[in-house]
Amino acid sequence: MSKARHARARRSTRRVARTISIAGLGAGITAAGAASAFATDYTVKSGDTLSEIAQANGADWHELARINHLKDPNLILIGQTLTLDGVKTTADRDQSPRVAKLAETRKSDAKKSEKSERKARSSRSEDRPSAGGKASLSGAWAKVANCESSGNPRAVNGAGYYGLFQFDLQTWRSVGGSGNPINASAGEQLMRAKKLYAQRGASPWPVCGRFLR
Repeated sequence: MSKARHARARRSTRRVARTISIAGLGAGITAAGAASAFATDYTVKSGDTLSEIAQANGADWHELARINHLKDPNLILIGQTLTLDGVKTTADRDQSPRVAKLAETRKSDAKKSEKSERKARSSRSEDRPSAGGKASLSGAWAKVANCESSGNPRAVNGAGYYGLFQFDLQTWRSVGGSGNPINASAGEQLMRAKKLYAQRGASPWPVCGRFLR
């Protein structure tokens, strides 16, 4: 009777396996997995990796890690017993996680983020007046602004025209502006000037509009 109990104890899986020495364990161990001693169990040997054990048994290493409650799939112990019972098989077996690939992905994401930030800073430059109160514009609209107001977003004409593009208040409101154009950013003034141009062409600027034609 005692002999039978002893035999069952020797076939215990998880609790006994965790007491076995882990000498020789290290990151990056590689070796082919051996055949399982039992149909539903596998005992880890020196050089085994989880992905190769899964591959040798026609299983998915993600499922193998989940079934055996492995928090770190890269860390398995020599002598540890892994259960194969209930592990799903897969035709497309993943390999162990690759740190290098993850680092490459993060580097690519960082470059995209930096590029987007540079583009955003470039677009915001039109919103900031440059030295002397002038706005930083470019192209034909810069020429129109320079012609109308010497590029000054706070310019006021005594006849009732305001800002970079010398809006009168009625026209400013007709394109969605509020208050006085001189209190709006250079970027908003440019945006509303383009909206006016889309509605009426260069006619609101009889002289300076020649740069838009």
